[in-house]
Amino acid sequence: MSDDLLLKAERRSKVGSVDSQRLRAAGRVPANVYGLGKPVVSASVCSDTVGKLVSTLSSVVDLELDGTVDKAVVQELQWDVFSTKVIHVDLRRVDPNGRATVDVKLELRGEAVGLKDGGAVRQLAKTVKIDCPDYRIPKSIVVRMGALQIGDTVKVSDLQVPDYVNFVTPKDEVLVELYDARKAVV
Repeated sequence: MSDDLLLKAERRSKVGSVDSQRLRAAGRVPANVYGLGKPVVSASVCSDTVGKLVSTLSSVVDLELDGTVDKAVVQELQWDVFSTKVIHVDLRRVDPNGRATVDVKLELRGEAVGLKDGGAVRQLAKTVKIDCPDYRIPKSIVVRMGALQIGDTVKVSDLQVPDYVNFVTPKDEVLVELYDARKAVV
């Protein structure tokens, strides 16, 4: 079992707005489960568990349905008019062993200390190539700039990523540097 939230789903035989309202009144959220070549299942999940899912900002769950546990990704959440309650969930089953090699953009964060001393930032790469589970591809990888002084660089090996992410880009590749703009040749 993984560290992902366990979402227990129950099949539902009745569908439609009236039955969905009854489910919500009973503390459940209607859901659709699909993917991996398996048939689409109309189900329901506990609204408290969906609340935990939303609060963790995770999109990956362990979905228990009919006694089997599948890895799933929250494909869509539908909210009520006031955006206070989730009223429907779409879950897509994924292959837990599926891998992807992709380029992920770098996101520069913070203001380098060395900027006050006349430094300037030069971004040498906009992306890095990573290998990770295909259902956990990050939207971006953060490059923390705050502590950079003139002459400092940020290499691939300096980036902080989750354990499931492996770099394909060489770890000694320089991504960002802070150089002395006063001494730069124009």
